[in-house]
Amino acid sequence: MHCQNCEKKIKSNIRFVKGTKKISTSVDEQKVTIVYDSKKANYNDFVAAFKNIGYEIKKK
Repeated sequence: MHCQNCEKKIKSNIRFVKGTKKISTSVDEQKVTIVYDSKKANYNDFVAAFKNIGYEIKKK
């Protein structure tokens, strides 16, 4: 995530992953924090969703 357009793209697409409760982003830190219901989604669901929009994620 390098700019505000990237941030908008992420927020507008990732919110559709089932179970997503909250998405926080920081362009300066190039960081996305997602709160989700683990009964409805898992980490791999988000890996796939980010890949579909051209990004990779790393779990911390």
